[in-house]
Amino acid sequence: MSDTRVKRTASVFGSCVSRDTVEVLRARGWRVGAYVARQSLLSAGSQIAGDIVDLSGLASAFVSRVHAGDLAGDRRSRLATAAEDTDVLLWDIVDERLGVLELPDGELLTRTTEGLTAGLYDSLEGARLLEFGSNQHFERWAEALPAWRAELESLGLADRTLLLQTAWAIVDEDGAKTPTSWGVGAVEANWFAQRYYQAAAQATGVRVLRLPDELTVAGTHHTWGPAPFHYQDAAYAWLADQIDRFAAKASSDSQGAQPLR
Repeated sequence: MSDTRVKRTASVFGSCVSRDTVEVLRARGWRVGAYVARQSLLSAGSQIAGDIVDLSGLASAFVSRVHAGDLAGDRRSRLATAAEDTDVLLWDIVDERLGVLELPDGELLTRTTEGLTAGLYDSLEGARLLEFGSNQHFERWAEALPAWRAELESLGLADRTLLLQTAWAIVDEDGAKTPTSWGVGAVEANWFAQRYYQAAAQATGVRVLRLPDELTVAGTHHTWGPAPFHYQDAAYAWLADQIDRFAAKASSDSQGAQPLR
């Protein structure tokens, strides 16, 4: 393993897919920079009072911390801190799947599985749910993409960002049908997600890394349990291989080699 490879750093704006891919990269010598999880593209920049919801019932310090980050809308500041050392920023849209809550003052809060389990949103009054896949959610999400592109450019990350396009797996390694996630199955989720990926690619111009269909299979022994977005080991190995390649070419380009085609 080369010294250059060991010194590479991956930052994350996303959740399950990027998290599990980063674990493979870490085993290959990569480091983790910023990890911005449980934040929708829509909620970034929101400024919500920390006492509007009770975070004490959340399961872990990490989960509490990332939810506090969503309330503070701290994505930009977190990415800015790590931007200089980030070789690749991994972006996935798993955290969009439960939509966002629009508060009466217009601020937006990401709706999460941990928050639902803990009853985090039960006390919110006048909050309106914008569901993933709905026209209201998609239109707002698409409108936020140019600002996200501008943010990436200002941080010097636009050419170092990879959008991980990973469909939800319909079956697992044993051929069994994958479970639903909060009532949504793989076929429905994939139908909803198509226009999000298309809009993201068109509006931001970032590189898209699409997991091949033959590897889009859920793992039967995944660390975090069965889910259509918890894949077999071969899927993460393939993603890590492509990220290694992307980083190597980006490094060569910065030293005067021919650009990626």
